[in-house]
Amino acid sequence: MMKKLTDDEFIEEIRKRFEDKEKALSDIRMMTKKLEEVNARLQESEALKSNFLSNIKNELNNPMTAIMGLSAQLSANALTLDCADIASIAALIHEESFVMDFQLKNIFMAAELESGETTLTHVMVDMVSLISSIIDSFSKMAAKKGVTISFSPVFAQETEVNANEFFFVTDSEKLQLIMTNLISNAIEFSKEGGTIEIKLSKTDGLLHIVVKDYGIGISNKNLRAIFDRFVQVDFGLMKAHKGHGLGLSIVRTLVDLINGKITVDSEIDKWTEFTLTLQELEGQVEMDSFSSEGNDFLFDDDEQQF
Repeated sequence: MMKKLTDDEFIEEIRKRFEDKEKALSDIRMMTKKLEEVNARLQESEALKSNFLSNIKNELNNPMTAIMGLSAQLSANALTLDCADIASIAALIHEESFVMDFQLKNIFMAAELESGETTLTHVMVDMVSLISSIIDSFSKMAAKKGVTISFSPVFAQETEVNANEFFFVTDSEKLQLIMTNLISNAIEFSKEGGTIEIKLSKTDGLLHIVVKDYGIGISNKNLRAIFDRFVQVDFGLMKAHKGHGLGLSIVRTLVDLINGKITVDSEIDKWTEFTLTLQELEGQVEMDSFSSEGNDFLFDDDEQQF
C-alpha cells in the first residue's frame, strides 16, 4: 500500500523531479554541444587533410613534370646543344630534384613519426659545417629571389677560436631536416632582395640557433597555429607561397625528440624569428653512422679525440 504524502512532501517530490528533469536536460544540452564541437573539429580536420593532399599533389607533380620535360629535352637535343645550354638545363634539373627530395623527406619523416617507429642516432656533429652545408644547398634558391643569407657563429673567445666549440652530440639527420625546413621557410617568406640572419651560439652547454627573416611576418593569432599539421597561414588555390603545411609540425615534433625547444616571435610585415635551443643527447655515440654531408665526427667513448 502506497504511503500517502502530505502536501509538503508532495510539493517536495514534484520539486525534486523537476530538478532531476532540468539536470537531465542540461546534461543533454552539454553533451550535444560537445558532440557539435567534435564534429566541427572533424570537419575542419578533413578539410585540412583535403587541402594538404591537393597541395602536396602540386608540390610533387610540378617538379616531376619539370624534371621529365627538361631531361627529355636534354636527351633529344644533346648533340646540338652547346655547353652553356646543357649546363643551364642540368642546373634546372638539379633545382627541381632538390625541391622534390626535400618534400619527400618531409613526407617520409611524417609517416615515420606517425607510425611511432622513429629512433635517435647519437653522433658528434660539427654544427658550423652542418649549417653551412644546408645554407649552401639553398644558394640557388636564395639567389633566384635575391635573398642574402648571413651565418654568424658566436664563439666564446673571439681572439682564440676553439675549433671544437660547436661539436655537439645530437641526431644529425633530424637536426638537418629541422634546419632545412626553417631556412626554406625563411627564404619562401622573405621579400625580394631581403636578408636572412642565422646565428649560432652556446651557453652553459646549451646550443642556440636563431633563424630570422625580414619578410611578411606572422600575426599573433597565427603564431601557435603554424606548428599544427596541415595548417598554412596562406592557403587556397591562389595562395602566394609554396608549401603543404607539414614542415613546421615536423620541426616541432623533431625538436621535442632531440631534447630541444623551439620558440617563434614575429612582427607582421617586418620580421619573423625562430629560436632553437638544444641539449646534447645522452647515451653512447654511434660508431657506424655516416653523414652524407660529412658533418659527423665519431669517436670511442674512451678516446674522445678530434
